[in-house]
Amino acid sequence: MNLILFIFAAALGGFLRFILEYYLPPVGTSAFPRATLIVNVLGAFLLGLVLALPGEWQIILGVGLCGALTTFSGVSLQLHRRLKSLAFGSALIYSVTLIAGGVIAAGAGLTIGRLVFG
Repeated sequence: MNLILFIFAAALGGFLRFILEYYLPPVGTSAFPRATLIVNVLGAFLLGLVLALPGEWQIILGVGLCGALTTFSGVSLQLHRRLKSLAFGSALIYSVTLIAGGVIAAGAGLTIGRLVFG
């Protein structure tokens, strides 16, 4: 049963990422990659929530849903595109926003998860 839940969670995470990337694409090589930023910050928040759940749900939702939703390869590609086009300001803003947003979101998710799931 856990395997089936894991597969559904991963499918949902991948689907959500596809939808956001499809409807919010960056325009041009130096444009701000908002969809990649959103999925990764949202994934960090959800992972924080998930860490307050019992162990099996941490694997199902943390690795399945959050793992499929977030994308380190997408982050790397978006950053590479900005650096290659010499859009250093955009690359710096993207990197700092992504890291700070992810850390803050994960902390908020963990705090809320501990309050809700106790």
